Amino acid sequence: MLISMATFEHLPVRVGGLAEAVTSLGEALSKSEEVMVFMPAHGLLREEEESFSSKPEKYCDFRIMVGDRISPVTVYQVWRKGVRIFLFSSEVMDHPQVYQPRDMFVAKMVHFTKAVPGLINIILKKENIKPDVIHINDWHCVFAGSLVKKYFKIPFIFTIHRLCRERISVHELNEVNLSELVDPRYLEGDMFNIEKFGGHHCDHLTTVSYSYLNEEWRTFFSTFEGKTTYVWNGTDYTFWNPDFLKHAQLPRKERRKLLLEENGLEDGILFFNVGRLDVEQKGIDILLKAFEMIMNGEVPGSERVRKELRLILLGSGDQYLENEARRLERQFPYNMKSIIAYLGRETTREYYGAADFCLIPSNFEPFGLVQLEAMCMGCIPIGSRVGGINDTILDLHDFPEESTGRLVPPRNPASLARAMVEMAQMSLEDQEGQLDRMRRRGREHVIKNFNWDKAAERYIRVYKNMATIKLPFVSYAEPY
Repeated sequence: MLISMATFEHLPVRVGGLAEAVTSLGEALSKSEEVMVFMPAHGLLREEEESFSSKPEKYCDFRIMVGDRISPVTVYQVWRKGVRIFLFSSEVMDHPQVYQPRDMFVAKMVHFTKAVPGLINIILKKENIKPDVIHINDWHCVFAGSLVKKYFKIPFIFTIHRLCRERISVHELNEVNLSELVDPRYLEGDMFNIEKFGGHHCDHLTTVSYSYLNEEWRTFFSTFEGKTTYVWNGTDYTFWNPDFLKHAQLPRKERRKLLLEENGLEDGILFFNVGRLDVEQKGIDILLKAFEMIMNGEVPGSERVRKELRLILLGSGDQYLENEARRLERQFPYNMKSIIAYLGRETTREYYGAADFCLIPSNFEPFGLVQLEAMCMGCIPIGSRVGGINDTILDLHDFPEESTGRLVPPRNPASLARAMVEMAQMSLEDQEGQLDRMRRRGREHVIKNFNWDKAAERYIRVYKNMATIKLPFVSYAEPY
């Protein structure tokens, strides 16, 4: 089977979790199938990129018509861990910012939409092969998938990694000769709903967790009942591996002490959060409020733990949240450290490998990778009972003998604060045996149930129209 995938992110181009998901899925699929990936070059070709296993080679040149202008496109091919990647290069598609500014992003999406069918046509002529499916990842590539299906009769799989409810004006589509895509069923005034269009025109619609499918069922996915399912993401547990830590030979407590010293803090019970600082999805305001409630003695039992509590926040984003994090750091300098930056995966791995608990207070989370990465590294997650977090963490109270973490209601700082106090008390009361068992079970749970080989197996069933539509998760059961 020849599987083609279209995406705006693939390692080393990473803005969010999409890059990790598409890259890892392609590598897993390539173990049994042929895989080719289509992506705008995003300026990658301007400098040497060590993450590829071959140097980029020019594959073809052709031209596309955008409005009344002819635009040249050059396609390069490169290999990465068994996956053939086609990078689309042009004046527009080489812009280094993936999604910004908006005008440039829309132009890039239009050029990519027109270039993907052009490349498939050339592959047909040069190699006499045609993909069996085109797998579209998120709304940026929906129009490309629709044209490929229309002109080459290739089945179109659409995966929504996160519903964005994006719209584009009919005027914009008409201006760039894409009026053939305008379907009056998905017009909202003069605006065109891209995800609903994709859901209608695709052959199969998937999302990345069972809970997220159900959370958004009434508002979106039910419209496409009968061709809608889910496939859990996985994680690269070979990278998120405690054996690769800088001080892997030391006990966890010793690693924690060293890491806290590096950040100017005395040893204590370490809670860790990593990711984008935003209010809408990630619930960082909830986290900061919960921490402040504990430190102000507003939570039962907090007087026992607040002296030992340490919080490290790693990430950047919303200016208000950055300022709030710095305010709390100034107010509680012996308990909190804010690192307003994005650090590399290797550095993040060191934090997972030292922290006692990882906080994931998302308001919604289609799947989420942080909880899986944390569990792989023996860092016990405390997360919101939403989306993929709910599917992947086995709660201490729901599954006392199989637990891998704690789940709390979303948008509820008091509940999060109580869970933090509860877990900190377990550490103080020398219940490390129980916590150590949770750490071991967490890694085992991820490796068994949420690996990319399992995701690839289920996607192949989707491609072949053999996937079940609804399949609830049961602890330690085979998900597929």
